[in-house]
Amino acid sequence: EKPTAEFQTLMKSNGATNGALRMHIMAKDYDGVAADAATLKGNFAKMEAFWTAQKVEDAIAITKAGAKGAADLETAAKAKNDDGIAAANKTVAGTCGGCHMAHREQLPDKTFEIK
Repeated sequence: EKPTAEFQTLMKSNGATNGALRMHIMAKDYDGVAADAATLKGNFAKMEAFWTAQKVEDAIAITKAGAKGAADLETAAKAKNDDGIAAANKTVAGTCGGCHMAHREQLPDKTFEIK
């Protein structure tokens, strides 16, 4: 099935935010990391609603883990806790990759469908 425009927007937002997040982490820009985490947290909440409507239990669990990782990332950034930032970022990145492996399929035209 083709993802909705809203879902595609969330995915693109997460991609852009993750790119910015990497730069903010390297620069030790804690305010930037916290802002990125807040964006991701909001996106994960919307993705959870999408997957809940689809009744896809593993994707619901993945998005809940992503939201928790983003919340932990925001907390660590506000505390300027580099180890906490690294751990939370690893959790967030893992949820993205795990969901993509389970629920995303690239088509020959390089677009994606939900599988």
